[in-house]
Amino acid sequence: MLKNYQEKLDHINTLVTDVAGKVLNAHKIALDSFERKDIKEFESVLQLVKTLDEEAREIDNEIVKTIALFGPEATHLRELIAYIKLTNEIVRIGDYAKTYAKNISTHIKNDIRFEDVDAYILQLHETAIEALEFALAMLEESDIEEIEDLYRKTLVEESKTDEIFKLFEKELISNLCEDVNKLIDYLNILSTCRKLERTADRAVEVAKLLIFAKKGGRLEIF
Repeated sequence: MLKNYQEKLDHINTLVTDVAGKVLNAHKIALDSFERKDIKEFESVLQLVKTLDEEAREIDNEIVKTIALFGPEATHLRELIAYIKLTNEIVRIGDYAKTYAKNISTHIKNDIRFEDVDAYILQLHETAIEALEFALAMLEESDIEEIEDLYRKTLVEESKTDEIFKLFEKELISNLCEDVNKLIDYLNILSTCRKLERTADRAVEVAKLLIFAKKGGRLEIF
């Protein structure tokens, strides 16, 4: 039974890792697309996350079947429960990539000038991706000390993202004081880029779930 159960768990872990990698890649492509202002490349972001809900349901079904078949307890059950919650976080991060790609490409089509805020958007996206990379690296790590280190790194990058977003807001407000005609454009950009800030927030929730899965303790998700 233990062998069969471990095979099932490995299969679930592979499914989760694959879908997580897809979401991470979507954010990297979105960053590259914005950097080069390539509207067509944003389409590949949408294609990458197109089947995300379906894949997440498949993973959840596999987890439910595994629980029903093997009746895992303690550590094993904890891992599976964490994975069910994890798929929801991954889907949300994928949704952020999709919304960001759709909206930012629309802003580019509408000839919104990004010169004043370009650097902030790039930094915001880079730190959000760093947070996500550190969190997802925990999936394939078994050493507790390494897992804790990745968790701390995720928190640091999320904190950086928050700080950059605050500076970004301040810069936009400053620019609006100089040209109120840009009000709608800047508010739209701010709303779009909030998805990047939330990506970093969700990366922290992913990290919390994975440290719970692999180490135990109290699970706190907000």
